Amino acid sequence: MRYTDLVGRIDTVERRMDSIELRWDASFAELSAQILQSNRETREAVLATLRGEVAGEISTMRGEMAGEFSTMRADVDEKFSAMRTHFETALADGLGETRRYMKVLYEDILGRIALLAEGRPSSS
Repeated sequence: MRYTDLVGRIDTVERRMDSIELRWDASFAELSAQILQSNRETREAVLATLRGEVAGEISTMRGEMAGEFSTMRADVDEKFSAMRTHFETALADGLGETRRYMKVLYEDILGRIALLAEGRPSSS
């Protein structure tokens, strides 16, 4: 084989290698861009799923808390009502006892006044 033929063939191979290298670099760049895009899309999908799950959990928790608060409110209302009834009864009993005591004192005073009116000293 002649030297000029060999140089020509080497030039052809180098051009082809340069062409392959350029195409390979372009393919690699395109593949890298696709991978980055896929990563973004995957991350966004995962975040959207997590957001949905968290929102669902928060909604469930709110419902449970509302139920618990409702139960607590009913318990407090019931206990408050029982305490109110107890205090009202105790107050009524105390007022009745005070009235009876005042009536006894009133009758005692009337008796003493009657004794003083008769001119007799009181016995106390």
